[in-house]
Amino acid sequence: MAIPRDALSDLRRAASAGLLDLDGSGPASPEAVRARETLLAPHSGTVAWSVPPSYRALLAEHNRLRCRREDDDREREFVLVDEEELVGLTAELVHLPEGVSREPGRYLSTDHLVGFAEAGYEAVWCFDVTQPGHDGEYPVYYHHQDEPRARCLADGAWEEQADTVPDFPSFAAWFEAMAAAFTSAQPPAWLDEMGAPTLVGLARDGILRTGGRH
Repeated sequence: MAIPRDALSDLRRAASAGLLDLDGSGPASPEAVRARETLLAPHSGTVAWSVPPSYRALLAEHNRLRCRREDDDREREFVLVDEEELVGLTAELVHLPEGVSREPGRYLSTDHLVGFAEAGYEAVWCFDVTQPGHDGEYPVYYHHQDEPRARCLADGAWEEQADTVPDFPSFAAWFEAMAAAFTSAQPPAWLDEMGAPTLVGLARDGILRTGGRH
């Protein structure tokens, strides 16, 4: 699966028209791609995953990509991070330390998540690498440090039943949605919540899957 070429072209056209700022690096080297897969170090256990095809296609264009839009003194941004930032972002804002629980003896983990893009403040767009599709793609979740998309450590069950349905089925679907939101003349309302923990609840209600038409 290739990254939607139209989505990347739409972002570039919008940047040329002055609607947004788009700052991209050169392509990722094979070493940079491999670092994403091998350098993650959760607090317990290991993370085994492979960069999915649609994400790999984006990395063939840009190892890092920052998109920022400002309207009426309101700034919105996402950053597809480079390999060093990916490792640090996942360690600092995604993976929970050992011993986290909301109920006695029911410990939680977020080791199933790999953060690939900053969403602002303490929010991260993540792959759930325990749910690979037949095409090698992983579903995507909006995760906030204050509202983690956690699983129970003992059996892998989601802490919140609503999280069984991902926010996006793949990186390609996520990137297409970001491009549509950032280039729209009237951005969806959820875009104003990006970076806030409240977007987790909205995501669980399906607002991202429905394009904001909830």
